[in-house]
Amino acid sequence: MGVLTTVEAECKDCYKCVRACPVKAIKINTGHAQIWDERCILDGRCISVCPQHAKHVRDDLTGVRALVAQGEVLAASIAPSYVAAFDLADPTSLVTALRRLGFTYVAETAIGAEVVAMAHKACLHQEPKPKITSSCPTIVNLIEKHYPEARQYLAPVVSPMVAHARLMHQQYGERVKVVFIGPCVAKKAEADEEQFAGEIAGVLTFAELEAWLAEDNLQLAELPPDRYDTADTNWGRIFPLAGGLLRTAGLTTDMLANRMATVTGLEQCESVIGHLVAGEDLALDLIEMLACEGGCLDGPCMTGPWDGIARRQRLIKHVEKASFRASKVDDAPKTDDTPKVHDVSDEGRLGVGLEAWPEAEGSGIPSWLLRTYTDKKLRLPEPTEEKLREILTAIGKRTPADELNCGACGYDSCRDKARAVYHGVAEMEMCIPYMRAKAESLAHVIIKSTPNGTIVVDDKLTVLAVNPAAEIMFDWEAGEVVGKSLGSLMDTDSFQRVLQSRQLLKEIAEYPDHDLIAQQYIFTPEDQDIVIGIFTNITEDKERQDELARLKATTLERAQDVINRQMRVAQEIAGLLGETTAETKVLLSQLMRLMQGGEDA
Repeated sequence: MGVLTTVEAECKDCYKCVRACPVKAIKINTGHAQIWDERCILDGRCISVCPQHAKHVRDDLTGVRALVAQGEVLAASIAPSYVAAFDLADPTSLVTALRRLGFTYVAETAIGAEVVAMAHKACLHQEPKPKITSSCPTIVNLIEKHYPEARQYLAPVVSPMVAHARLMHQQYGERVKVVFIGPCVAKKAEADEEQFAGEIAGVLTFAELEAWLAEDNLQLAELPPDRYDTADTNWGRIFPLAGGLLRTAGLTTDMLANRMATVTGLEQCESVIGHLVAGEDLALDLIEMLACEGGCLDGPCMTGPWDGIARRQRLIKHVEKASFRASKVDDAPKTDDTPKVHDVSDEGRLGVGLEAWPEAEGSGIPSWLLRTYTDKKLRLPEPTEEKLREILTAIGKRTPADELNCGACGYDSCRDKARAVYHGVAEMEMCIPYMRAKAESLAHVIIKSTPNGTIVVDDKLTVLAVNPAAEIMFDWEAGEVVGKSLGSLMDTDSFQRVLQSRQLLKEIAEYPDHDLIAQQYIFTPEDQDIVIGIFTNITEDKERQDELARLKATTLERAQDVINRQMRVAQEIAGLLGETTAETKVLLSQLMRLMQGGEDA
């Protein structure tokens, strides 16, 4: 797993990370952003700009805590920017906290920074060409992955993190596990490099350390101060500031110095690298490059309530208060390749004397401070112009005039976006104007083809649009009615009621002048001063209903007449049957008496 990852479920199609990434190391797959490790320089911008907090930094805290649990001997190397990350009444109270977390040794990386600064100063005695400082791992990543031809300008010097780790191993033995703690994401990948294998056991960001302190319920404000396991350093503590390396090396940081320069921010750094690669003579000997604006104090994993100038001032105040005491590098076990510490400046700053360093052949720098660089550039096939035009046409960019280069997708130009699509790291749907045009086109097709009439008016009831179905219903021509007052064309009572109430109106309305009966839905979209009427022609349905009602009424009337006549016939028959029955009864009675009486009858 890479140092940076995206939690897909939290990534919401915003492309903000693509826009922010200076090297476009983001892949978009099914609308979700993924880190493109082969191109990523770990500057961390995507972390800070992600509105959904979907970018996560690799967790090294679990591994470090496991080392503590296993009883390993741990040494903490703390980046000097910590005083601008944690609210500390006494900076050394963090030493107490780290000891309670399980660290046996605690020291400031600033010690390694002093050694590295002097190594860069030694570079000035090498071949006469500009040297780019190598302490910022993001700058190293930028050159190795995107400008490998500029590797010749990188000073072949390890970073303060690696230098300090090597010093701690020399002082405390190889068994000790060194953990670096700082504000930089790229340090995690630097520690993983093969040439530094075994040097760094883990890299914690300030955010991870803050989480660890909270988990162990350690309140820095309540902890007493303690001492570092090495003596104080001074100028090495200003390393996180722009110009810090130059100042630590005792070189000028004057803005008007014409042989030294400090460049911060990736855009400016890329510009300078581009000039060097192009062979331009910048008349510079040493270029201090820092990926973050303002230096490491603006690292992506800085914590604390301060920013910008407030962080700078906290660090400077800390440096001013610190005593000028010698580093305990001098106490490390000596070998033929171990630097000796003594005074090398008029200001009394303690550093590593160049004349005392055992030199690597031809470098003027001790071999234990040397490093190498690799060409890591990902070389992708360039699409043909025909293929680019095919992709551009597919997203509605049929002519150069259609290429808006709006940057909404995250790419600087439509052609850059098309290249990304060709390489499979971007999607057609990332083009916002294209998707909007597609949506509008679809909406237009739906409105145009629907059998329901549609009328759109503004808040003054001026006709803005009518669709073909409405033209047929009301016998209008769109070109003649658009721009006119709706009141001059039809009854507007329903539209006025909706304007006042802002509520949906559903009703059946008759328009005798147009021989129209309509089921109408009239409404106003939220936060818009327009009214939309949708009409369904139910004239024929209404006529059929009326005809059916008339037929029912006639049928009922005729049925009632038949019933009435049947009742009269029944009554007449009943009357006749009654008279006949009575006469029959009389005659039969007389006959029975005669038969019973015989002759007497």
